[in-house]
Order: sequence, then C-alpha cells, then structure tokens
Amino acid sequence: MSFVLGMNHPWVHCGHDFGLRPPAWQGAGRGDWAPVEAELLAQRALGITQSRWWVLAGGKNYPVGEDPDDRFERRESRLGMVFEGTPPPLTWEFLEDFEKLLKAATRVGMKLIPSLMSFELFFPAMQHGERIFSGGRSRVVLGASTQAVEPAVDAFLDATLSPLLELSSRYRDAIGLWEVMNEPDWVVQGGPLHLRIRDGRATIMPKLVDARSMNVLLSRALERIIAAGFVSTVGFKQADPPWLGPRLRAQLKDWGASGRYVHQLHYYPSLHEPRRLPHHDSLPYRPCWLGEMPTAQGRWLDPFHMRWLDGWAWWREADPTRYLARRLEIVKARGYPAALLWSATSDDPASAWTELQRRQLDTR
Repeated sequence: MSFVLGMNHPWVHCGHDFGLRPPAWQGAGRGDWAPVEAELLAQRALGITQSRWWVLAGGKNYPVGEDPDDRFERRESRLGMVFEGTPPPLTWEFLEDFEKLLKAATRVGMKLIPSLMSFELFFPAMQHGERIFSGGRSRVVLGASTQAVEPAVDAFLDATLSPLLELSSRYRDAIGLWEVMNEPDWVVQGGPLHLRIRDGRATIMPKLVDARSMNVLLSRALERIIAAGFVSTVGFKQADPPWLGPRLRAQLKDWGASGRYVHQLHYYPSLHEPRRLPHHDSLPYRPCWLGEMPTAQGRWLDPFHMRWLDGWAWWREADPTRYLARRLEIVKARGYPAALLWSATSDDPASAWTELQRRQLDTR
C-alpha cells in the first residue's frame, strides 16, 4: 500500500470559516472559497491527497452568526467563565459554506478530513473582541451535570454533527475520514500537562472535562460517523491516552480492525516531551496515522518544538533543504501508513509552508 500524504489546512479564519461571522465581524462578509480551491489544487499536484479542516474549532462562532449571550447563560466557575444552554442548530449559511468546501474538494480530487471541534471549545471562555468568545462551551456540549451527560451530548450532536454528516453523504468522494475532535487530551482530567506562554509567562491550562464525559462524547460521535458510512477518527495527542475507558478502548480496537476507525497520533517532540516517534506496530490502536507533524525545522532543546530524537536525523536535520524529507523518511520507516503535515495556514513555530518545504515532498 502506498504512503498517504496529507496536509493540515485547518482554517482560513480560525473558528469562523463557515456561515455568518460573529456579529461584530459580519461586515467582512462570508468566505471566498475560490482561493481555497486553488490552494487544494496546488497541494494535490504535490501528491497531497488528504486535507484536514476545523469546523466549529474552539466555538468562536457558535452559535453561528449570533452573540452567545443571546442563546446562552453565563456561569462563573473557579477557573473562569463558561456558557450554559441548549445547543443551537447550525444555520443554512453554515451548511452552505461547508458544501462549498465539499464541492471544491470534489473538483480537485482532494479527500477532506473535517474535524467537528477542537479542545479549545472546552477551555474557559476567552474574549477576542466585543462579545466574541472562544471556549466556554463545555456545558453546552456536555450539560451542566455529569449525571446527565448522555442526553446533553446527543442534543449537541443532533444540532451539529448530524446535519454535517447528512450533507457529507452527498459528497462521499470528497471525504477521507470524519473526525470528532482535535486533541481532546489537553482538556481531560488525567490528560498530559498543557503549557502555554502568555505575556511572557508559562501558564498551565486547566482540565475542565472529566474522563467519563469525554468518553461518552467521543463514543457517541464515533458511532454516528460510522452509522453514516464514513471512516471515523479522533486527533489524539497521545498514542494511548490513559483516560480512555474500557468500553471506548474496546470500540477503538474493534472499529480499527474492521476498517471503520483510524487512530491519530500528533507528534511534536519538545523538551518537556522528549519522546522518539514509536513504531506503528507497537501502538495499541491501529491503523494509526501521524495526524500532525511539524513542517518547520526544530530547534535544539526547545521547550515546545525541538529536533526529532532519531539519531542521525538529530544532527543532519541542520540541512534546511532536506529536514522535512528526512522526517517523512523516519515516519515511513516506522511503519505509519499516512502523515498529515502541520500546516498550510497556521503561523505557530511548528509551521512552515513555503517553496523550501514543497520541494521536499516525495510520496513514492
């Protein structure tokens, strides 16, 4: 089987690519998908066949095109402000824009990996402008009580995932995998330490979601994706998250063995996570794609993005014309069937997408 190369092209405007934008930004109008199609076509010419996209992201535009205070109630917790209320349905404008992306992918022969939500959705609310907040939606998704998480999750998935799956079913050739969530590990109690730099200081991000609630959310969403006839996935940061419950563990193994699920590992070696890339055959959930790997050249002993701990590659990665190609060689040698590069649009230190990187791609 040939190696699959993909690209994380997660957004044009993170959190508000689909539908009417938050009220304070609606003067900018809705997105233009023609440049996106041109980018997908250029990536396809390089041998990239999979394109991973954020849908709701961190919730900045949920409810879609509305002030969140018009739909939700604010609640103060010891860790910050959160919203509470019934999940609103996606708007027709949102679904129309999602369909435009599906059509663009169909025309250029690209397989999309839509990711319904990202972990930031479950952080305390963070303000980005007048009455615009990312995060703070944990109680909208999971409910206000851990005793009633199942009906809350079903209501959220009815409002969001189900209409997206129904629309996707009309464009099956445009879908590679359907993803529930990007890196849930960061917000689950029992997940890894998550450090962020704010105002020059390292901040430990809070874990607001109990493991049982996240297991319910992932399991129920994966079941819906599989029932709709798509191959499901989750963009895990860890190869074997310790907070996964016995039922979900068994499901992931069964679905993976039957071709209904693809596991993801996101690999960014750093000073506080100095791990070598494990061999694919040693992983508990297979098949496993390397769902994110950096395109930017790592630095020596960097706290967040350092060079790969792989012997000769550690030293020879200094050659900027070959470092990405050598990383892909390592991924293939470790038995992974696919890798998705991070990223085409982000400006974080792990991302670099210029002619220098494009010249290094070789999917043979």
